[in-house]
Amino acid sequence: MSSDKMDVFVICAADSLEQSNAKAFSLSRINESGEGRPFPIVVIRTHANDYFGYVNSCPHEHIWLNFGEGGFFTPDRSFLRCGRHGSIFEIDTGLCIDGPCKGQSLEPIALAVVDGDVCICGIELEESGYQDPFDDGDDTMEIMIHPE
Repeated sequence: MSSDKMDVFVICAADSLEQSNAKAFSLSRINESGEGRPFPIVVIRTHANDYFGYVNSCPHEHIWLNFGEGGFFTPDRSFLRCGRHGSIFEIDTGLCIDGPCKGQSLEPIALAVVDGDVCICGIELEESGYQDPFDDGDDTMEIMIHPE
């Protein structure tokens, strides 16, 4: 069964993410049996104002990229970096170019900027969202469905 309607969910305001920065979001994705499962993602805004999204999971041991010190980037902010074992990833492709998972890639997430909001496309999310048990609670995030 195919649907002509694509799920689009607002993640954050496009201008809430500074250039050359990244932010993690803890969402809840609906699986095949209709249950919500944790779905951690990272949204990156480049210096050129492009937005990229990936599942926040290093292919090496499936740990959050920002595990440890909490950052996503190499010191010069040219590449994404896994905080656990130091794997280095290209920002625009997600390809690991150095480290334990060299040659593997981060799982990309389809993003679009719609009416000033960064939106995730084509993935069914649970509207209540998933809260990261380690989240300090400073950022409250609401998932909203935009009608087409």
